[in-house]
Amino acid sequence: MAHPNLPKDEVVERLTRVFRREGYEGASLARLSEATGLGRSSLYHHFPRGKEDMAEAVLAASRDRIARLVLVPLAADGTVRERFVAMARGFGEFYGNGNQACLTELFGIGTPGKQFIPVLTIGIARMKQAIGDVLVEAGFDDALAQRRAEDALIAIHGALVLSRAGGSTALFQRVLEELPDRLLS
Repeated sequence: MAHPNLPKDEVVERLTRVFRREGYEGASLARLSEATGLGRSSLYHHFPRGKEDMAEAVLAASRDRIARLVLVPLAADGTVRERFVAMARGFGEFYGNGNQACLTELFGIGTPGKQFIPVLTIGIARMKQAIGDVLVEAGFDDALAQRRAEDALIAIHGALVLSRAGGSTALFQRVLEELPDRLLS
């Protein structure tokens, strides 16, 4: 069991693991408590609205991590291809090279998921815009750049789901490896 004085970012990381493994509805307070080492009263002290606050903290931390691993590299110096390679590497790290579930998938379904759709939609739009901006910089017109950006997100997340369902991360890793060239072809 974890020490009750864990830093909040470590608590959120442990909550993230439970949500990724169990989904929003499957993540019971007992499992969340066990993963963090915090009793229910301590969890409610840190997250007064319970699982809803925990999920919002997980989504905020995930947003920050995607920004660091994916959006910052897309806006960095370097060739367009180098930036897409860095983006693909960032998605690989974010998803544990295909071993971690997509939070959009887990938080966007069911009745409770409806409350998270606006946050998820903003996150998707930010990623799509960032990829599209780099494609415009590479010479693609805006409409085609946005479509390719959207297709890239579909490929990444579709490969993640299929890899998890198939019990092998090979498909996810192949998509990430081919993605920079696919975006630019």
